[in-house]
Amino acid sequence: MKIYFNASDTPSGTSDHVYQKIISYLHTHHHEVYEKILGEHIPPLSKIDQHYIHSWFKQWNTYISECDVAIIEGSHPSSVHIGFEIGTILSRNKPVILLYRKDYDPVFIHSLFSGKLIKSEYTNESIEDVLSWCLDELKHIINRRFTFFVSPDIDKYLDTISRKDDTTRSEYIRELIEQDMQGHHQ
Repeated sequence: MKIYFNASDTPSGTSDHVYQKIISYLHTHHHEVYEKILGEHIPPLSKIDQHYIHSWFKQWNTYISECDVAIIEGSHPSSVHIGFEIGTILSRNKPVILLYRKDYDPVFIHSLFSGKLIKSEYTNESIEDVLSWCLDELKHIINRRFTFFVSPDIDKYLDTISRKDDTTRSEYIRELIEQDMQGHHQ
């Protein structure tokens, strides 16, 4: 899979290890990763000119068009460019995985909703398991997306079930539908 990866700006070194762990995990699982947006790939400001900016934007735009999914590390304090990118990518009908560290919920970004947006909290120890789960969940989104509105009571019930049964809301609903399908075919 072609994966676009970007992360929120943080003081140098605070999250670099996790970012590299994410990239390493993706490479280990044979994904092509576009990561040139990260600070380590950007030249010093004094070396950036109009030609560089146009060239970089053209490359970014091409990759967003060709990628299968975007993985965004958006832990608070995430900047406005992360939210803008997520919105831009979703508007192109591409799925986005939004990761954030435990206790660093990206409040402004976290309120985004889309049937193609997977949000997941992680710790340094759980990042690989979380990535694995997100990529598995992505298969369901890529297969077929079905969006519908639910009342606040149903929404609350789905949250309770997902916490109690350690499942996602979509897994629970899919299981109910599969059970119903089996019942109608007997």
